[in-house]
Amino acid sequence: MFYKDPYLEFVHQQALKIGKYFMLDSGEGREFIDSETGWRVEDLSGYLIEPADYEKFIIMKKNGTVDDHFLKDYIFAIWEKDSDGILKIKFEKYEFYGGM
Repeated sequence: MFYKDPYLEFVHQQALKIGKYFMLDSGEGREFIDSETGWRVEDLSGYLIEPADYEKFIIMKKNGTVDDHFLKDYIFAIWEKDSDGILKIKFEKYEFYGGM
């Protein structure tokens, strides 16, 4: 288990399905209590990184330089319910503006 929180772990498991690690940056709101799981769900932002880059990411995060290498990997993890009421996560690339 990567995250102790079951919803964060669910998001991470969805990232693993596409061969990535989900590294949380922050919650983005649109909170919802899922009646099926009891989880507090919300949209998230973070990084989708290669598993091989995990240790490098952690070191850069501690040093405050994570965006120097991983800015291109910054995403939003948007929750949605499908037509059957199943919780899904959609990863959307974050587009930076203003000279970044």
